[in-house]
Amino acid sequence: MATTTAGITISSRDLMTNAVNLTNSKTLTSAGTTVGITGSTGLAAKTFAATANVVLIDASTTFATGSGHEKVYIKNTSSSSTQYVQILLGTVEIGRLYGGDWMFMPTAFGSDDFDNDGEGTDLEVTPSTADSVTLEYMVLY
Repeated sequence: MATTTAGITISSRDLMTNAVNLTNSKTLTSAGTTVGITGSTGLAAKTFAATANVVLIDASTTFATGSGHEKVYIKNTSSSSTQYVQILLGTVEIGRLYGGDWMFMPTAFGSDDFDNDGEGTDLEVTPSTADSVTLEYMVLY
């Protein structure tokens, strides 16, 4: 069985009076099973040069397993600490990625209806400026 693992490490001596060291990892599996995930969209990149709202991942996309247990990785490759990209599920902003920031989150494309319009919810992005910004992204399923 193939194994795909995601992990994060956070280490700081500045956040609290004592040092903080947090490490966590998870073997990625298909929804409700112990079977490892079996596919990905592959790492892709898109460059934006406008402040328009753009669909990054379409909710109608059917991934090979149809498990509703996808994981999404997105990184803002900009080196600017002031240039950000809003990340939205439909019309709901879930965060902002400034230059160098990244995110990794679970979602269920095609089944979640975060904006209550009766449809699955697209993952959308809106750059903060018309300056060129590139996002790397991938869906693991």
